[in-house]
Amino acid sequence: MKRIYLLGALTAVLAVSCTPETKELDILKQPTPPTPQVSNPPVDLTKTFAVFTPNEKEESIFRDPTTKLIGATTFSFAPKFTKRPLKSGENINLKIEQEKVGYERTLPEGSFTIDKAETSSTASESFTVTLKPEALKTLDITQEYVLRFRLKITSTTPADLPAFTSNDDSVYRIKITFTEASFPEGDNVEITDEAPNGRIDSSKYTFESNYAPTHLNKIKDGNYLTNWWVDTRQDVHLTAKFTEETLVQGIIIAQKFGYENKYLGGVDISASPDGVKYYAQGSCTTDRFKRRIYLKFKEPLKVKEIKLDNFKKYQNHYIDIYEVEFF
Repeated sequence: MKRIYLLGALTAVLAVSCTPETKELDILKQPTPPTPQVSNPPVDLTKTFAVFTPNEKEESIFRDPTTKLIGATTFSFAPKFTKRPLKSGENINLKIEQEKVGYERTLPEGSFTIDKAETSSTASESFTVTLKPEALKTLDITQEYVLRFRLKITSTTPADLPAFTSNDDSVYRIKITFTEASFPEGDNVEITDEAPNGRIDSSKYTFESNYAPTHLNKIKDGNYLTNWWVDTRQDVHLTAKFTEETLVQGIIIAQKFGYENKYLGGVDISASPDGVKYYAQGSCTTDRFKRRIYLKFKEPLKVKEIKLDNFKKYQNHYIDIYEVEFF
């Protein structure tokens, strides 16, 4: 009987010592492993490096399916200088040379020119490379091509200036694809009640016009109190030039209510995939004032330029336009 009593007491003690609270205390008593100390290697600020950043550009180019010609295409890119800042009186002269590697498909010889192969740290000029349209008429456009240029230092002032290039960041790559997809033409634009959410960043395009050009900044400044205007008695065109090929679903023209009725009555729209050849997209007319006119492309366009012309009056032969946006 005594043994049974002692055995029961021992079991109770063991049960108490294994409670969840006791296990938690045991874990808390365990020593915390030390945090490993990671030290970054020191940055060498005694040397100036000439680099490309960004060091790559991707470009999709439209080739006319009939003529097999592309539009005028020029690439510009400039080096930057990092680590040690250049001081007054110091200068680095640079040049680029084409470089080929076996795993990249390059454009044929004679299909491009290096228009500007040399520059310097004190110049604001970029390297420029231009494609030759005639030389690309028989190119297999199902492939991606790469133009690869290596940056080299030719001389420095003073001669012992600590200037270098790095293997990775001193190469600039232009990745080029081509398309001959038929560009939409004809009845491809309509007026809708609203546009989908999202606007194309206004930094992606600029405007040109043959009428009141000094006021064009007012139609992309986000200010609905200032405007550009059109005299419908003259042949006026407004062209949006995109910095790169851009998918555009439509156009928004913002107006402002006023007693003089200087509203848009209609406009013709055309678009260009290469900045050279334009394709008519259609005409739109409206018979009432709208705070915003949404011109939607039935088939979205990949464009480099969009042109509005043949502006039609609503009542007054002047039209006030406050903003022009794209979605």
